Amino acid sequence: MKLFNFILHCGFVSLCWCRLNEEVTVASANEWIGPQTQCFHGSQENCPPLSDPCRCKKVSNNSVVCCNVDKDSLNITCGNSKMDTILNLHIRNATLDVLNITSATWRQLISLAITDGYIGEVAGEFGKLTKISCLNFSSNSITKFANRSLVNLFNLSVLDLSHNNLSVIPRFKKDGIVSLDVSDNEQLLCDPLFEALKGTELHFMNENDTSCLSPRTFHWFNTTELVPLREVISVHELRNECSFNCSCEPYRLDIVIGKPPTISVLVNCSGLQLMSLPPVLPPNTIVLNISNNNISSLDAMNDEPSYQHLRQLYADNNEITSILPLEGTNFFTNFVVLSLRNNKLKSLPTYILSNVFDRNNNFQHVNLGLNKLQCDCNTAKVLKEWLLAKQKHIPDYEEIYCDNIKSRVLDLDPSKLCQSQQDWTDYIYYIIIAEVLLLVFLIAKVSYDYWVFKTAGYLPWPASQMPKLPCDWLCE
Repeated sequence: MKLFNFILHCGFVSLCWCRLNEEVTVASANEWIGPQTQCFHGSQENCPPLSDPCRCKKVSNNSVVCCNVDKDSLNITCGNSKMDTILNLHIRNATLDVLNITSATWRQLISLAITDGYIGEVAGEFGKLTKISCLNFSSNSITKFANRSLVNLFNLSVLDLSHNNLSVIPRFKKDGIVSLDVSDNEQLLCDPLFEALKGTELHFMNENDTSCLSPRTFHWFNTTELVPLREVISVHELRNECSFNCSCEPYRLDIVIGKPPTISVLVNCSGLQLMSLPPVLPPNTIVLNISNNNISSLDAMNDEPSYQHLRQLYADNNEITSILPLEGTNFFTNFVVLSLRNNKLKSLPTYILSNVFDRNNNFQHVNLGLNKLQCDCNTAKVLKEWLLAKQKHIPDYEEIYCDNIKSRVLDLDPSKLCQSQQDWTDYIYYIIIAEVLLLVFLIAKVSYDYWVFKTAGYLPWPASQMPKLPCDWLCE
């Protein structure tokens, strides 16, 4: 009856536990909890006394507990147990510099727990026919697993690696659901977590106590910063759900005092034959690459709130004709990089860019190379000088060309371009100066004549030769 109830229970809990052909006897309720939570656990009270040379004890028909073992005292069958009948094994307080798991000893086990000891590293790999479904290596200060240690555990459903010193998660099966606990591994890097999420469907245990280190992933801070597991999972979901056929990747870790760290996003939509900007960006997008498309306008950045965090826009090799739509946007005030190489810009509104550059010193860069402008006298005299003055903000200023003249903007000669009729306006200043000087002379002459008339009683020549006018009576 017990056997029937166990088989029926397996059908609902985990099919992999019913693939065994051997007769199975259920461990007592206080020794076993299903695979969805934890492995077989033998309490400290089950340990043999320290005076017993056999460090292992049989606690049920198919379960064994071993305590305080090292490489010389680990003998699972010394407690009158046959190896082929042991399905659940818990080793407590083991002291092993290297644990080699290649041995066939583990092949018939369903649950293996090695906890609360010291294991320097795990070497070798489980055999291909190993049936382990629940594996617990928690609280052992393990620093390293061999590359293929766990790849042959095709029935694996629970993997507990918590409270160790791992920096990398060992590889394991890529199919099915695995409950994984990697909490309290203070050296754990984020990259392996991302890779593990790509490979299989993971259910994380103790998610709130799990974090990873960011530098190798985000290349941002010189110091190491902890990223909560929730952020890593969010980025994984973002990768899978990135819209518009674009790719979404983590870019950097943003830390604000008093708030949990957040991961900023890079969205890559290059080479997708897009005719317009993506209508909506994922939250916290700060880098957008839309190069190598057929986009002609940046108008969508005016009204879409998801563009408000954007700091870098790469839009090379498109059909963009103007940067005027960016004026007044949050992006244009705070951007770091704006790259518009090889577009169809015909003019540069220098006043817009000057306002931005003057406020931010060396902070912002705009790439404009390989655009072909409509060049005229103003281009030669004004834009050319402006580019030279702002070259620290426009690193490819030497690659801006003219569309109507076969020349670079920097090679334009004002003396050749500024010969049209409107260039007479250059002489207006001389005319104004001459008129002012003539007015001053007339005022001085009249003043002198008046002074002579008052002191000598006659008008000097040529004032005396001028005919009298009707208004002269006012002076008499």
